[in-house]
Parts: sequence; structure tokens; C-alpha cells
Amino acid sequence: MRALILEQPGSVRLQETAVPEPGPGDVLLRVRAATTCGTDLKAYLRGHPQIPMPGTFGHEYSGEVAAVGAGAPFREGDAVMGVHSAPCKTCRWCLRGQENLCETIMATKVLGSYAEYLLVPARIAKLHLFHKPSGLSFERAALLEPLACVLQGLSLLRLRPEDRVLVIGPGAIGLLFVAALRYTGVGEVTLAGRNENRLAVGQQLGAKIEAFDPKSPALRGFDYVIECTGAVEVWERSLDFVVRGGTVVLFGGCRVGTTACFDTRRVHYDQITILSPFHFGTEAVLRARDWLLDPRFEVGPLISGKRSLDEGAQVFEDLRTGQGIKFVFEP
Repeated sequence: MRALILEQPGSVRLQETAVPEPGPGDVLLRVRAATTCGTDLKAYLRGHPQIPMPGTFGHEYSGEVAAVGAGAPFREGDAVMGVHSAPCKTCRWCLRGQENLCETIMATKVLGSYAEYLLVPARIAKLHLFHKPSGLSFERAALLEPLACVLQGLSLLRLRPEDRVLVIGPGAIGLLFVAALRYTGVGEVTLAGRNENRLAVGQQLGAKIEAFDPKSPALRGFDYVIECTGAVEVWERSLDFVVRGGTVVLFGGCRVGTTACFDTRRVHYDQITILSPFHFGTEAVLRARDWLLDPRFEVGPLISGKRSLDEGAQVFEDLRTGQGIKFVFEP
């Protein structure tokens, strides 16, 4: 099969590799849609601890079942959608309702959706692989994983219709937050950033838009601030934009080894809540699937176009320079 290989930071190559063989409970998919992701862009730019190099990469997907191992809960030809991990359901964190922190959540994962075929391990096929309804497009179905991450974060908040929410960073995740917040009925959502084309997409999804200027009065007085850039300096400034008693959600993951500093007086005397949600559990995945099945939930503007695997290197160069939001590989 043909697959994109991340050789090293800055280098992607299309290569012929062996088609994986499904073991007991495993499901082999013929990939129909694989969407690009900010995590994969980070890996392309600087490497990532969860993405070995050289190797296949990509983890947002939908497709059709090509083969199954013994005992797998699907049949050849089934249209499916899924995510790239599943909790063990037995560790301390799973039993405490914190499946996203499962101690083996990343030990078994889907990796390699930028390819003609993709192996879904039994653990994930059992819990987090689902039949895709015929009325749901493959490209929309492939958004299940990033939306589950967003909904895991929103599940920690007590949003009210009158709340004012600031989302910083008009990348794919920031725009998904805008779409999700508008869908929940939050009264005012502002999206701040510097990429005018992406800000325009946020406006199309229902957000007010602002240029990101930490000194701007327009970026003050929000009940919730959701940081989606993964830049330490933006983490640190996010507290400036929230009201007393408000909540800062530090969603964007920073480079490993970095540290952030905050005004302790502000955190303490203004009782600022700081959250940094990670990954997702089964409840968030199921909720994300329900939302994708609802045509009223608008995510179409996030898709910047369809690409072939032959265009892989150019796709990641485009993303590196801020062109496009999410591209869809159709192997």
C-alpha cells in the first residue's frame, strides 16, 4: 500500500509499505478520509513523543472495513468512523471517571491514517469504532477525534447563555471550539488571532473576531478564556483577559520542557480557575458522534480541500505557512 512517512521534522515522503494484517479483534480499514491535525503539524515541525520517526502518521480517519480478525465486531464492507485511542476501563483513573487520564491510553493507538489502509487495534475497535450512517460524509466523520477533544474540554465548564467566551487561536481546534460553543447556545463568542483568512472562517461560524493584541481593551472581561495556540507567552497572558471568578482553559499543548509564569495575586485574590484538559474519554467520543450526526452542527468551513497522498509534502508546507485549516487526504 502507499503511505505517507514522516522521516524527520520537515520531511514527508510517500512510500510503498506492507498492508497490516489484523489479529484477533483487530479491524483493517480501507481509508476513505483522513483529516490533517495540529498534532501532526507539530510532529512535522519539531517531532512528537507519541509519533515515532521514521514512520507512518495521521490519526483522524473514516473508511470501510477491508478485513477483520477473529471476534471483531464488524464485517467486511462496513462504513465506519472512529478515534485513535481507548481507555482500559480498569485502572485507577478510569474507575474514578477520568478515562482521559487512563495510564495506558496511549499504549495502544491508531497511527498511520495517511495511507491506503489503516489497522485499528482490538481495544479501540471494541470501544471507539462505530458504524457510519450513509447520510454522513466520510470527511465529516473523520472529525470525530478532534471534536471529542474539544467536548472533553467543554465538559469541565459550566457554560451559561449569558457568558462571554474568548477563544485565542484560529487554528482547527480554536475553530472547532467556536463551532461547539455556538452550538451549545453561548451568547457571545469572540475569536482572536492573527491569520485573517482563518478569522474569517470563525466569523462565518458565528464568532466576533478580533486581532490578537494583548493590550486591546476588546480582549478584556471574559467569563471564559480558551487558549488554543500552545505558545507559552499566550498561556501567560490569558489571565489578563478573564474577569474575577472566571476560568482560563489552557488547551493548546506547549513544547515539552517549557514553563509558564502567572500573577499569583491575580489567581488568588480574583479566584481564577485554571484548567488544562487533556485528550478524551468514551463519554466525549459518544457525544461528539451525536453532534456530527446533527446537520445543525456546522463544521464544513473547517475543511480547506481534498488532497491525494502524492500531495502530502505540499499539504504540510501549506499548513506550516498558515494556508488552509484542515485538509482531507482521500487515499
